[in-house]
Amino acid sequence: MTKGKKTFQPLTSSDICRIYEFLHREGIVSFPLTLDAERKIDALVANVTGSNFGEARYATAEEKVVAYLFFLIKDHPFTDGNKRTAVLTFEIICDMNDLEPRYADFGLDELAVFIERIQEQDHQQVIKMLRALLFTDTHNGVLD
Repeated sequence: MTKGKKTFQPLTSSDICRIYEFLHREGIVSFPLTLDAERKIDALVANVTGSNFGEARYATAEEKVVAYLFFLIKDHPFTDGNKRTAVLTFEIICDMNDLEPRYADFGLDELAVFIERIQEQDHQQVIKMLRALLFTDTHNGVLD
């Protein structure tokens, strides 16, 4: 079978809400999912997977998975467990898309805390920086 261009497999807002509900059932997050959180996740997914004038907001699969991680942490859609949900979502979506982030001198939990503390207002720049930190020519943009 020849290697062709693989389509990026996004997570839906329903998928992310199920991840959060799983964490809640397991006692990892304290509060149940709210309608407000569901609405925020809908907006977040629309932002990550959307386009402007026909151009994808995030051009590569790597940028898209980092955008999920970044916005789940920075936008605080849930009452509790934003970083935990973001980390698990990131791992799942990377696995779904055959992406292998590299964690050189840090763990994913440390990365989540780092992202939470970022003060830079230009989120596009931060997402590109995080993509460069986590991925090096893993697919060369083959997934989009």
